[in-house]
Amino acid sequence: MRKLLLSLAFALSAAPAFAQGAEEAPQAAPASVAIGMIENADADGIFELVQDGGVTVRHVRSGLTCHFLRDGEGGRLIVFPPQPGPAGRADPPSMPRGDDVACEMVERGVQVRYFATRYPFGSTLEEQIAGVDTAIRHRYPDAVRYPGETTRAADDGLPMRRSARFIISQDGARTFTRASVARIGDWILKLRYSAPAPDNAAAARADAAADMLFDGALAEIINPQR
Repeated sequence: MRKLLLSLAFALSAAPAFAQGAEEAPQAAPASVAIGMIENADADGIFELVQDGGVTVRHVRSGLTCHFLRDGEGGRLIVFPPQPGPAGRADPPSMPRGDDVACEMVERGVQVRYFATRYPFGSTLEEQIAGVDTAIRHRYPDAVRYPGETTRAADDGLPMRRSARFIISQDGARTFTRASVARIGDWILKLRYSAPAPDNAAAARADAAADMLFDGALAEIINPQR
């Protein structure tokens, strides 16, 4: 289901693709592609293959499931090195490798990255969204806040979500970018979504696509499909 949402999100936000030729190169089996992505990230035991007929892997500890399109092109898994504890602590707790991961998809100018992190020192949604807000403004000094719901209450079966939205200039193009965060158990889940937005209608479509993707990812963690 979420693979369909990912396809729809790219379709909503990106320009139409050129028609492909009648003859295409043979593609590797989706499971083989997924296994290769795990190996390339040195993530065996951190991510596992999901047998759903697609290029799909699951982060074992958090339950975050990553659905990649087609042959996995434009996608990758990331296992971040352990992060230091808060400044000023003499004995910051360690973060095991695999407690800070991401999966990324890039398709026709649309960039989607999911994060799953278990902080040994704890973190709130307010701290997380403030940190992302600051990072976006630092990287893109011309960022202009895009209007939208900053907090979605946990009244739809999903956890509370916090979001920040901006219009930025990326490689000379007007771009919508958004960060959303939520907590499930000990895990902070985050979505970073960017898409070309030549006008406000395109930005609104990108915002709706990001909602679908983040809600779908959270729902899949809460109610995993085995």
